[in-house]
Amino acid sequence: MCKGTSTKARSSPRFLLTSLESYSIGSGKGPLPIEMITTCLSVVLMLVAVEFGLNRIFENIQDFHPLFEDATNRAILARHIGVDAFSCFFVAILGWSSINQDMVDAVWHRKNSMPVAFENRVFKYYPEGVRLTLFFFGYQLKNTYDTIIWNDGPEFIAHHILTLATAWGALYPGTCHYYSTFYFGVSEISTGVLCLLANFDDVHGVKGLAEAFPLVKMVIGGIFAVLFVICRVLMWSTVSYYYCRDAWNALKSNDPRLQGRRTWLRYTFVSLALLSLLQIIWLGEIVRIGREEMIKSGFL
Repeated sequence: MCKGTSTKARSSPRFLLTSLESYSIGSGKGPLPIEMITTCLSVVLMLVAVEFGLNRIFENIQDFHPLFEDATNRAILARHIGVDAFSCFFVAILGWSSINQDMVDAVWHRKNSMPVAFENRVFKYYPEGVRLTLFFFGYQLKNTYDTIIWNDGPEFIAHHILTLATAWGALYPGTCHYYSTFYFGVSEISTGVLCLLANFDDVHGVKGLAEAFPLVKMVIGGIFAVLFVICRVLMWSTVSYYYCRDAWNALKSNDPRLQGRRTWLRYTFVSLALLSLLQIIWLGEIVRIGREEMIKSGFL
């Protein structure tokens, strides 16, 4: 876990930013717009390639189960596993590897590690946070496209657009990189498991997969429920408290760095409130569905 960046500035521009060094230009400035665009497009193309490759693998093993013989079923599995779950786990790893120890201490209430002074958490440039956010933004572009193509529904499209707008503001003009390691990184680990679980849904997944592999669904569902409570309830509520405190204090200040960032900071209150409300609703659904599954299995 990082304790702030000590990355040296790079000497020449690049068009595919992968290493941490490539995100540090010096003087707190981020990558050039063209570099961000080409890197983001590269992320999308990488996900397309992973999805295509996984689809071919499922095609080659279609004799494993009759459900795999259907091309649509294989495409659904390739999407949820090769794009969604893969991306969520990837950004979660990036987030965990770069999250600030002060945030971890604050989440677990070990000590008052996040003082009222907000400047570094709101305005400081963190290459780790920018790299993570750019990869996350690329994934959300692909995810939004898939949501439209697969006709997932307007609520999913609205969610993705909301998320894209939040991530874009973190990239340009660039704010709150400190918090991006959690919101765009660590918290996505539960979403990655949810994407695996989505394969068993008769509406958005493969119809009949839950009946074919009930134990696998139950195990994945149990893991998701635990991770959701940890990441999206306990950790989310604590980090959001500190974020709202910092963003509010920043808005009340006369810091010149608020220029061009004030509107986005205000927007994040709306975005965070809506996402938090959704998670409360989802928590209720988890309890309801979990109880139903346990009754079906004879545990209740």
